[in-house]
Amino acid sequence: MNSRSNIFKSNPAAIWMLVIPGALSLIMILILLILAIVYRPSYGTETLKYFNSDFLARASEYNRVSLIISILVKILIWFFMAAAVWTGWKYIARSSGMSVLMVAGYIALFYIILNIILIPLSFYRGFTLEHQFGLSNQTAAMWFADFGKEKGIEIILSIGAFTGIYALMVHVPKYWWLVAASVMAVFIIIGVYLYPVLIDPLFYRFEKLDDAGFREEILEITDEAGIEIEDVLIADASRRTVRANAYFTGFGNTRRIVLYDNLINNFSRDEVLSVVAHEAAHWKYAHIIKSMAISIAGGFIGFFILNIIFYRAGTSANIRSIFILILTISLITFISLPFQNLVSRYFEKQADELSLELTEKHDAQIRLMTGLAASNLSNVDPHPIIRFILYSHPPIMERIIFAEKAKIHD
Repeated sequence: MNSRSNIFKSNPAAIWMLVIPGALSLIMILILLILAIVYRPSYGTETLKYFNSDFLARASEYNRVSLIISILVKILIWFFMAAAVWTGWKYIARSSGMSVLMVAGYIALFYIILNIILIPLSFYRGFTLEHQFGLSNQTAAMWFADFGKEKGIEIILSIGAFTGIYALMVHVPKYWWLVAASVMAVFIIIGVYLYPVLIDPLFYRFEKLDDAGFREEILEITDEAGIEIEDVLIADASRRTVRANAYFTGFGNTRRIVLYDNLINNFSRDEVLSVVAHEAAHWKYAHIIKSMAISIAGGFIGFFILNIIFYRAGTSANIRSIFILILTISLITFISLPFQNLVSRYFEKQADELSLELTEKHDAQIRLMTGLAASNLSNVDPHPIIRFILYSHPPIMERIIFAEKAKIHD
């Protein structure tokens, strides 16, 4: 076998960088795929008290198909990345003399081809399936416009990030990982600040809440949570989806509450206030700041480990190293998903607790949960393994039971 094409003989560190995280990722994917295909949930009397069997069957099927497609997309992404690593190892010289512009071109080509390959599955998952289950109001033109904007942003950021890493490897080979992690930390902070004013308007139109009385009630809750909010904005989400949602975004003078118009139009005022209280709780507990800190710390640790592996492998700065880095980061990010979601579910539980304290409306919280499940076709009681790996929020039934118990204790 040609030694140039044998990545494992020419660079043993690839075993650590690719085989181990790759094997762990594939094990997790295989478990999820088996559960998606084989597992059929059986619901107890507690669940049937809030949801009828027709809804549960429909939601289960929607989430099963969604999960299978998501798994296929992930496998396709990794396969393409692995192919890029193999191609780079076989056909691209190891020399580190490649210009930054040429490296940027390779990375751009990589991401453009990858996203073109993903279009059929993405369209089926994001458009066809959503329409089949009555969750989408988008036209095909709107979907492709949103897809183009979303992927365009991702490609530009990816080109900038990995081209920058290559430049750092060339010019500051000893400390590239430290500079890269530091830049990433600054970018995370700036990104959270600018997202509401730069990215959100690309997908939604916003109007200020014109109901003065309702706005006052919302601001009373945020004041009670110790948060100063300038704007309560309504997003025109109904042009795209029937889903209901709300979120706090930004910080400093870009901080605002955003409510989907679906939420305002289809839920009671008490239910909307419960959502607002939940989101206010995230700021009360500084969950966004803590999440940013965890991401930044994880970035420093991850880049430090990658630097050690690259150093021991004697890997030089070249496009082959960048392709390995892209695949490794993707695998490690997936492996760390259960930990990320464990933290997220803890934050969400804290927010539910404070929401009930701020509103003292347990019945509204329960109605809200059942309404959100209906509008989003949520899997209200997923398999524990699926919950552990994939769920960033506690399942709906878990949140309903929590509200019921809190109601009794209060």
